[in-house]
Amino acid sequence: MTTRLPSLTRTTAALLLACLGSAFGVGCDETTTPEPKGKGPSPNASIKPAPLASGGEPELRPELRPKVFDGGVVGIPADSAGRLIVPDAGPPTPTPLRSDEALASDDASFRDVSGITLAVEWDWDNSDKSPGGVASNAEALETLRDKTTPRMTVDLANAGRMRISLDSVVFPLPPTTELRSRVDRTGHVVVWPNRRAYRSVPPGGLRALFAERRADVTPMVTGKLTTKGKGSKLGFETTKAELVSSFGTLDLEQAKVGATTTGRLFCRFLVELIAVDPNNEVCEPGLVPVSAHFKWKPRGGISLSVKSLTRRSDLPVSDMRLPPAGALVKPSELPPQTTGTLLDQRDLSSMRRSESDGIAPGPDAPGEGLRAVNHSDGLRYVLLDGVPVTWVEPQGQSYVIGPAKSYYMLGWRDFLGANVTPATKVALPARVLLGSETEEPDAGAAP
Repeated sequence: MTTRLPSLTRTTAALLLACLGSAFGVGCDETTTPEPKGKGPSPNASIKPAPLASGGEPELRPELRPKVFDGGVVGIPADSAGRLIVPDAGPPTPTPLRSDEALASDDASFRDVSGITLAVEWDWDNSDKSPGGVASNAEALETLRDKTTPRMTVDLANAGRMRISLDSVVFPLPPTTELRSRVDRTGHVVVWPNRRAYRSVPPGGLRALFAERRADVTPMVTGKLTTKGKGSKLGFETTKAELVSSFGTLDLEQAKVGATTTGRLFCRFLVELIAVDPNNEVCEPGLVPVSAHFKWKPRGGISLSVKSLTRRSDLPVSDMRLPPAGALVKPSELPPQTTGTLLDQRDLSSMRRSESDGIAPGPDAPGEGLRAVNHSDGLRYVLLDGVPVTWVEPQGQSYVIGPAKSYYMLGWRDFLGANVTPATKVALPARVLLGSETEEPDAGAAP
């Protein structure tokens, strides 16, 4: 049986023939919608080009004309073998912490428990000695100077975490307070001694934290970096550099310690103290700071030295999380400390073997010991014979009981050594002042 195709209408046949004619250069419209007539704009004018005109090339609008090739690099470059050359993007820029930030739980993997532990000491250059003619106890004074030396333990984990433990009573924060940092965030987290609370300190807040026991943020700059050659310390080859800002100069020495990338966290800590951006190029992978000397403008300074560097394969990295597991955030607080007194009465009384004769306390002196009044605008330490005995908040006072009735060399300073008052001879008991009783406090920040 033969199947016949249905007969085509004349209209359908005409359309079919018109489309077949396209093979011979005759066009066939894709749409049956007639082109609008009249002077109004076409609804497709912004998305569809106008029909080609009969005769001659169309004139393109200036914004549609192709740009002249300037010979520059186009696309991804390739080597001589045709392989694409993709530049290394490097690690992402760390994100700054915010002071009001409640951190998400630290869920990073901590399978790598390797790293480095540093034993660090700050040097206050406490060269003041006891005045002559008193029964000073040199052995006890040396013990107290050692006890009040600012010491820190710095754990640097290859997992990208740093933990600084404040081991001395002399810091403006309680002993065993921790500062924690992570490689993908700038700034630091202050962790309470009981590990139950924390607060974030944004980049630029570290200087005020140590100098004033506040977390005020100092604007940071790029700094001027100069390389200063090579050296050696703790059995490692070192590189030396000088970094300058409006606050002063940091002379930094770093050891070349292979197989580590997190020495940069400790470097960022030091760089921030002179108000330089912690992303500075001086903080390179593979380098670990081992010595730092700060010289402030216009005067003063402080030094830091690493006493030991120990490679570790057993760091308690899970205890270095940011934030600590289960801790509460306290954005506007710092670890509580009821008093700034650094030594107990027994320690203070050991500074003299016996009392001095002929001392007549003034009318405003306490019955015993020392009342220190701070009329400056910053936190200050009181030193007796080069031993820090208390710190006093700005516009505050501290009463210290324990020093025997005798003569002492008494001086004032801040933690970083930017504000140092030379020691003078005083007779205790006494009420001593820093600044004038009638002087108005300066609201500005000390340089």
